Amino acid sequence: MSFSKRCKKEVLKKEPINPEAELLCVLNFIGSIRISNGGYNIVFKTYSNTEARYIYNIIKDAYNYSSVFEIKDLANGDRLFTVLIDNDPISEEIMKKSNEFFINNSADLEDVPFEYIKSFLKTSFIFKGSVNDPQRGYNLEISTADKESADLVKKSMEVFELNPKINIKKDCQVVYLKDSDKISDFLAIIEANKSLFELENVRAMRSIRNDINRQTNFDKANIDRTVNASLKQVDAINLLIKQNEFYKLADDMIEIGELRLANPYASIEELGAMVDPPMSKSKVNYRLQKFIKMAEDLL
Repeated sequence: MSFSKRCKKEVLKKEPINPEAELLCVLNFIGSIRISNGGYNIVFKTYSNTEARYIYNIIKDAYNYSSVFEIKDLANGDRLFTVLIDNDPISEEIMKKSNEFFINNSADLEDVPFEYIKSFLKTSFIFKGSVNDPQRGYNLEISTADKESADLVKKSMEVFELNPKINIKKDCQVVYLKDSDKISDFLAIIEANKSLFELENVRAMRSIRNDINRQTNFDKANIDRTVNASLKQVDAINLLIKQNEFYKLADDMIEIGELRLANPYASIEELGAMVDPPMSKSKVNYRLQKFIKMAEDLL
């Protein structure tokens, strides 16, 4: 199962943020109205048992009413799940509240309770959204049919400072998040805590790997610089020996030079520790640089 499906399954099985608000949002996404015997029925159809059970439960929570739950086996092997509200007074009440609900009346979001906005974002993700496996990159998106719907999702995300963007495609408009911090915030808003923990684990491991890679690259660069400098010093000392200038130098210079020839890959600090008495790094480095300067003067 993909990370996106696991995330949706998690939030579908959690306690609703606000049962009635979530029901009104789901009605907007996959609900339909059926006229029956002069009254109204509300119908929800889905191919997902988890989604159907979720819809059944939020109806129960919001109205203390057990809706009709139907399962139909299709010829192609799929199963169609139907949740039906066949109680006229409840159906009429839901329809009335739906017309007044903020997603259908262009309400100012500053006047809308956070629970309603969270419920809208949660159901938008369940029925219209997806999120990448964090192992493969960071991207969360919600597809909408038109600009008005995309703007509502975007403004709802902006209430929580998620900084969403809109990508206009041929047949839809997609509201998306690319920043891993914002995706984590979104998962926290819809209470997908297990998925959030999984994402944060991946982020932590990726950060550790990046730190290790940076340190490895830094260490390799230091080693390369040390080796290149050492070889340059060895070449300089060998030239001085060839030109019969090396053994004319002071004893401390000769001692450092011979140690460098015997230990071409030792660090300056290690060379200083080989001298008796030990010599500081700055003093060793001064003598090694002096070899190079003397060799350059001979060329």
